[in-house]
Formats: sequence, structure tokens, C-alpha cells
Amino acid sequence: MQLNRNICKIGQREEINILTAKSKNGELLILTPELTRDQLRKWRNSRTFLCPQCNAPVKLKVGDIVIPHFAHKKDTACSATFSEGETPEHLMGKQQLYGLLKKREKHVELEPFLRMLSQRPDILVITKSGTIPIEFQCSTIPISEMESRSNGYRSIGMKPIWILHTPTKFTGFAYGVGLFHFSKYHESFFTHVHPEGYTLLTYKPQKERFYYFSNLVHVAGKRYIGIHRSLSVDKQVFPFARPKTPTKEELKQYISIYLAMRNEFLQSRILLSRRGVNDPFLRMCYEMRMHPTNLPQWVGLPVAHSESFREHDCEWQLSLIYYMRRKGMSFKELTDGHIRHFINRMEIPTMGKEKACQVYRDFLIAEGIESFQNHQVIDEMIIFRLFSERLLAKRYEN
Repeated sequence: MQLNRNICKIGQREEINILTAKSKNGELLILTPELTRDQLRKWRNSRTFLCPQCNAPVKLKVGDIVIPHFAHKKDTACSATFSEGETPEHLMGKQQLYGLLKKREKHVELEPFLRMLSQRPDILVITKSGTIPIEFQCSTIPISEMESRSNGYRSIGMKPIWILHTPTKFTGFAYGVGLFHFSKYHESFFTHVHPEGYTLLTYKPQKERFYYFSNLVHVAGKRYIGIHRSLSVDKQVFPFARPKTPTKEELKQYISIYLAMRNEFLQSRILLSRRGVNDPFLRMCYEMRMHPTNLPQWVGLPVAHSESFREHDCEWQLSLIYYMRRKGMSFKELTDGHIRHFINRMEIPTMGKEKACQVYRDFLIAEGIESFQNHQVIDEMIIFRLFSERLLAKRYEN
């Protein structure tokens, strides 16, 4: 059963729009972009259409602006199965994605109803290796709802793919390495693949292009360093194309942006903080008798799992060092148990934060740094190595 969730309010009643219908003899008809409006107008005048789910009569609407669609002639019990309304962009995007996938795979369904879950993915792709639900999300929905739907798919062995409708501002970003801002909602669409790291895949139906933000490295808050690329729908493959490995020159751009952001963070905490020594970061600097701009270069490093912290790397790493100082211990004496105790004192303790602290500790020990008094220089080659290890399967040699 292949229904579309598009619901339009007309006066006090709802009109349910669908992209598929049945003929009287049971033939399934799917409205794809290849069908011309002239052809559809002939269908409209010569055929009878039924809803694939409730078997109620539906009419074929063919205008000059809105995407052609079927609509129930009146309210029916079928309306209870539709959870949300949709935009023309969603209809257009699903048509285009469906067309793309039909060219790449043999078995593709447009909005099938999964009775065992009472869920309706936008598209379902059945391959030899498994069944993949694809959700093309245009409207903003609660993250908890996304997680619930994904958990439902996973409970029956399916691995869902969520594709975000490209926000308008994203299309104006320059291609290549840059600093990008993503909300918590955008982050819920991130996927992680080793070794490339986090990727955000979006699609813009009006331009028929995918926009990738790949190899994302969290800096602080909503800011990420990453690489922006786009791919036309006719060049897309399935499974969806994976981002290219960053080049050596691109990694050097990562370093430049990261170091500039580190300097900006330290300067801003001095110039913009209204709390002075009541600011936790400045208080730690004050008690350790260290001016923020004179912190050792190894405070604020882009180690693996650092995206688990919302704070800048300088902030959580200095906090760990401050904890060690109060305990009177060196990095070699800092056990996993100590790290767990340090993390559990936080408002939101996570395993990712523990791992980030462990990687940071192990890195400093390997570099011969044992305490805060050590002011060993960490040059750009070492930071280059950290980015290389995080984003590449094989480290670039310098």
C-alpha cells in the first residue's frame, strides 16, 4: 500500500492527497515526474481511481503549479492513518528520489504502510543485503519522534536513512572547507562512518541536487569545521555516495580554521565575559595563575570523541587539568576511574566524554607531557596528525 501523507485543510475538512491510486481492475498507478500533465488530464477524463488503502474514490488533480496528485473526494476513515501534512517540496522531493532509486534498484516502494509498525516511510528500498526505509524530512518535527521512528525500523532489522530538505541558507555556502553552524535538529540527521566521521546529507528538490557537509569536526556549541560539496541527482548512486577523503591541503585548512577559533575563544572569554573570575574558565585560569592567552599549546586539541562536549576543547581540557591539579596527580597517574569520577560530576555524563578524556590523556603521555607545568610546544604538524587520524583511514605523512 503506497499512500502519501499530504493533508490540506479546506474550510473545516481535510483533503488527503496521495501520489498513488488503484484503477478499477486493481492496477497500481504512481504519479512520477515522467508523466506529462496532458497525459494525466486524459487519464482524469477517462479513468476511475481508488485509494489503495481504503478503496474510497479519489480524484486526480492536475494543475499548472502544484504537483499532480490524487485526493479523496470527502473525509473517510483513511484520514486516521495520516499523521502530518506535507509541503509541495516534500512531494517533489519524494518523486525525484523515487525516480532516482528506481533506476538504481529493482524493488523500490513509494510510501508503503508497514503494518507491523504502523509506520509509513517515504520510500522503501529492498536489496539483497536488507530493507532500507528512507525518510525525506521537509518539516521540523521533534527529535524524539525521529528517534522513535528510527527505533521502530531497527526493531524489525531495518536501517533507516534520514535526508534533510536543504535549508535555503545552506545553498549559499561556498564549496570546500569552511566553518558551519548546525542546530541540534540538524545534528539529528548526522551519520557517522569510519573513518570519514560525521556527515550531513541534504537534498534540494528545486535544484535537483544533494548537498553534503562531510568530515565534520565539532569546535564549540553549534560550530563545525567541515567540507561542503554538492552532487546532482542524476550523478547520485545507491547506497548514497560517500564523501571523498580530505586532501592534505584541505587538512591544512582545517588546522588554520581550528587555530583561529582557538585564539578567538580565548580572546572572547577575556573581552566578553561579564562575570570575570566568576566565569568557571577564567576562575580556573586565575587559580592556576595562568593568563588565558598563555595557556600551553596542548590545551585545546582536536582529539577523537571531543564532539561529545558542547564546550570548546580548551574549556573541557582545562577543566580536566584543573581536576588533576586539585587531586595532585600527573597524567600518568590519571586512571580511567579518575576520569569516570570527573565526568560523573558533570550535568550530562556520557561514555563519549570519557573516551575523549582518555584519548587526550594518552596523547599527552605519548608526547612526554606529564603536568600543567610542562610548556612543550605543540606545532601544526602534531595537530595535522590529529586531524589525519580522525578523518582518514591512513595517516598522511609530513
